Amino acid sequence: MQKELNPELFGEKKVVKSSPADAAANLGNNSNYLNTDRQIFELRSQNQNLHNQLEKIVGSVNEWIKTSNVKFEKQASLLTRLEQSHNGLATEAGQKISMLSAKVNERRALDLKVQEMVDRHNNIVKSFEVRMNHLQKLLAEKEAQMIASQAALNEAKMEIARLKRL
Repeated sequence: MQKELNPELFGEKKVVKSSPADAAANLGNNSNYLNTDRQIFELRSQNQNLHNQLEKIVGSVNEWIKTSNVKFEKQASLLTRLEQSHNGLATEAGQKISMLSAKVNERRALDLKVQEMVDRHNNIVKSFEVRMNHLQKLLAEKEAQMIASQAALNEAKMEIARLKRL
């Protein structure tokens, strides 16, 4: 006996003249055919359910992707704003540091000028003290000479007064 595929399996129907014996056999085949149709229907409904579930999953994944993209864009914009703010603050800090450095350098220059003036003043004061000491010595000498002259003058007056009495 040669093996043959059931032509009803793929939806092909073979027209065969049937005899009453074949009709009884066809009833059994029809019930098999109904079982197969019912299984196909169940598989299609399961397939449709899976397809619906897959569409829901794809929709939720797409929604999640959109939400994630929005969040990533927000984060990127926040990061950009933060970088701009940081760069602005860094620039401002750099400017303030350079201004402060300029002020410190100016202050050092002024301090050096003040120190030079103080040194010159101290030199002038020392020179004045030396001159003052010299003048005090001269004054002391002149005072001693004046006292000596006064004593001589008093002596001379007394001598003249004594001579007048004589």
